Amino acid sequence: MANELASTYIANHQLHRMRQKPGKERDEQFENALLLNKYFLLYEELLHAMNHGDIAHVELCIVQWIPILKATGKHKYATHMTNFLLNVHFVYSEGLR
Repeated sequence: MANELASTYIANHQLHRMRQKPGKERDEQFENALLLNKYFLLYEELLHAMNHGDIAHVELCIVQWIPILKATGKHKYATHMTNFLLNVHFVYSEGLR
């Protein structure tokens, strides 16, 4: 049941096909609701990873948040997250990683 709910009410690869339909056949409110559910779940995933100290999972979530923040005009947040990831993986010494 969970898999069926997730595939029906969370944005995935099928959303691209839905957007190719002609104007009257599209349900834009449903498409927006699918994207909103996807973003809410991404937020919940980030919170869960942070609360449980799963740093690798936090990094994966940050990578997904960067284009979302850029698309919404929050360039400073996206830049700081990008710089953080670059510093952690390429600049900081082994002890800080």
